[in-house]
Amino acid sequence: MTQKHFEQQGTFHVTTNTKNDPWCLGQGIPEILIDNLVMTRNLCRAELHAFCILPDHVHIVLSPGPKGLSQFMHSFKRNAMWDIRKIHPRSGRSRSSATVFPEWQKSFFDERIRDDRQRSNALSYVQYNAYHHGLTDDPCGWPWSSLAFPDVLDPLDVWFD
Repeated sequence: MTQKHFEQQGTFHVTTNTKNDPWCLGQGIPEILIDNLVMTRNLCRAELHAFCILPDHVHIVLSPGPKGLSQFMHSFKRNAMWDIRKIHPRSGRSRSSATVFPEWQKSFFDERIRDDRQRSNALSYVQYNAYHHGLTDDPCGWPWSSLAFPDVLDPLDVWFD
C-alpha cells in the first residue's frame, strides 16, 4: 500500500531505509537502484536532482511530478525490489541463516524544500553523504552518488526570494 503524505507536490529531500540488514551496496544493487530511479522519474514525469546510495539507506532530492511523492516512492521501491529479487532470490534459506532477503522499510522520510538555501543544503547533504559517513576519503569520489552520474539529473529551476 502506498504511504500517503500530506504534501505531494514540490521539491523534496527523501530518505528511505532498508529493513533488517544493509544491502544497498550488494553486487549489482546500486546499478539497479539508479536504473529504477531513472525509470520511475520517466514513468511519473518527475525530476531527479540528486541521490546517494549508502549501505542501509538512499537519499533522493526530487520533484515527484503530477502523480505525487507517495506514488513516486511506491513505484520506485516496488520496481527496485522486483529487479533486485531477480538477482538475489530467496530460495534455500532457513530461519537460522545469516543471509537476509532484501526489503525496504515500509515508510520513508521526507522534507519539503521551500527555499533556495534549504535546497542548497539538501543537495550538498545528499551528494556528500558518503563522505560524511566515512565511506570515502574523497568528498566527490563516492561511486553511488549523483556526482558520478550527472547525465541522469534534471536541472533545477532558479528560485527567487
